[in-house]
Amino acid sequence: MKEAWYKVSNKDKEARQKEVLSYRNAFDDLTEVLSKTHKKKEAVRDYGPGWAEKQIAVNEYNQAITDVLSLINLYPNTKE
Repeated sequence: MKEAWYKVSNKDKEARQKEVLSYRNAFDDLTEVLSKTHKKKEAVRDYGPGWAEKQIAVNEYNQAITDVLSLINLYPNTKE
C-alpha cells in the first residue's frame, strides 16, 4: 500500500491500513472502470503548430491515469 494513504490521516498506521483496505472492492471496481473507459492516449502525430503542447497534454493525461491506478492498487507487488 502506498505511503500516501498514511499521510492523510492521524490514525496509527495499522488502523489506517485496515480502513483503506476496507475500500478494496471500490478500488477494484474503479480500476476496472478506468481500464475500460479511460484508455491511454496515443502520441501526437500531427506536427503542425502547437503539436508540442498537445503532446504535453497527452503525456500529462496518461501520467494522471497511471498515478491514480498506482495509488488504488493496494497490493502492487502481487497479482491480486
